[in-house]
Amino acid sequence: MTKASRRFGSQRVADAALLGTIALLVSVAFSWVPSVWFDEAATITSATRSWSDLAHLLESVDLVHGLYYAGMHVWFDIVPYSPFTLRLPSAIFTGLAAGMLTFLTSSITNRRTAVLAGLAFTLLPRVTWSGAEGRSFALGTALAVLMTLVFVAAWRRGRERRRIRTLWWAVYGVLAVLGTGVFLYLALLVVAHGVTAAWTRLAQADSAIEGPGSRTASAGLLGWLGASVAAAVILVPFVLTVSGQSQQVSWIPPITAQTLNDIVVWQWFALNPAFAVAGWALVLTGGTVLVRRSRRTPVIPEAPLAPSLLAIAVPWIVVPTLGLIVASLLVSPLYSPRYLTFGAPAVALLMGVALASIRRNWLTVVAVAALVALAAPQYVAQRMPEAKQNSSWHEVATLVATERAKHPVEKSAVIFGPVRQHPAATTRIISLSYPEAFAGMVDVKLKTPAAEAGTLWEKQYPIAEVTNRFDGVDEVWLVTSDKQDWRPSITAKLGALGYDLDTEWNLTGVNVLRYER
Repeated sequence: MTKASRRFGSQRVADAALLGTIALLVSVAFSWVPSVWFDEAATITSATRSWSDLAHLLESVDLVHGLYYAGMHVWFDIVPYSPFTLRLPSAIFTGLAAGMLTFLTSSITNRRTAVLAGLAFTLLPRVTWSGAEGRSFALGTALAVLMTLVFVAAWRRGRERRRIRTLWWAVYGVLAVLGTGVFLYLALLVVAHGVTAAWTRLAQADSAIEGPGSRTASAGLLGWLGASVAAAVILVPFVLTVSGQSQQVSWIPPITAQTLNDIVVWQWFALNPAFAVAGWALVLTGGTVLVRRSRRTPVIPEAPLAPSLLAIAVPWIVVPTLGLIVASLLVSPLYSPRYLTFGAPAVALLMGVALASIRRNWLTVVAVAALVALAAPQYVAQRMPEAKQNSSWHEVATLVATERAKHPVEKSAVIFGPVRQHPAATTRIISLSYPEAFAGMVDVKLKTPAAEAGTLWEKQYPIAEVTNRFDGVDEVWLVTSDKQDWRPSITAKLGALGYDLDTEWNLTGVNVLRYER
């Protein structure tokens, strides 16, 4: 390796590290402010139970998230749970994804495009959302970029000895299994890579003479085929079991006219139509630039042809989206915009190409500044206290903790009512998310904790069966949905036990009441 190539390689690593650090900082900033919400509570209740209880849960529900829950279990063993530590891994994975995307892009094209692609990725509203979300979307995105990196690296080994080539494709197969195990829809990225492989082989075949480059492309296509088939065979039991737990996605609506808005705006530009307009304009411009370049650049039969940026990005964007839409129409609803977060790197890649095609540097700076300005309002909105499904759980917990500190009693109890929009759970998930606020309180309706039941949420008794649990209790708190109004019935039942309503608070989506005897 020459001194120039070593310098170029170290520069690529430095650029990747810089862009990864920027994405990490952007993601982690103020990530602790928004209240925990329902989906994150599923992570908390799953990852904080024992290994045996987690295994029991996954036998009947949520196996699709099993590897992520296991990873978070290990994380919480190292770093105790808090809303900040819940979301910190996602910020780290977003930083890794940005760094790897920068490195991937620079390995195919110039430094300018790579840096701008990394910046565009960092600014995407869907990325700033997933980077502060205690779910597996950021991890899935990082794995998608890593899979693509290894796919390109394995393809380029087509002219090397068979043992080396096979080793690289074996690594790709392992990552395909791991990625799909973490997030099932990443299997669609493997299909997209197959389209990229076929695209690249056909491009090489268009040359007038069959040469070493064609043989390299054929080896790449066969390598992908072998690795993906092996991964599919290994994943069959997992996929069959997950399919048997499909009630977990029964909430997904069918494909309608609204789906077009979901694809165009929600999928990668979450709730930011202005950014969506600019983003799609750049994506289309970037694609056009790459098409023109491909027409001007002849294929050399003697040279190995690596997958182009166009052949990588377009299938990465189109195949998973189209696959989910078709499956939703033919089988059952499976499409949700956030489930395609892992396509964000491909969107950013084409945006980076478009930005890099601007000839004057000052205009490029202006364009990036405009993207920052467009992203800023949604970024701020994502870091507001009730940003996640209007959840006010942190406010509820703060209220309960503050009032208990002001008016200490010897013994207090709590009744957890319904959760708005989630009939299977109760507001006990607020105490799981913010346990310190409810420490020492008697959960009078609790029958079987979720961990013992092998379910996501606990089982409850009717109040009439547990009136003895109120013995010696000085105050009772009711935390319930503002939609399914338990206040009249609970007030009447507690009145019969000698409790009077003392104070009532009405927060977003939640009513909190305190009764005293």
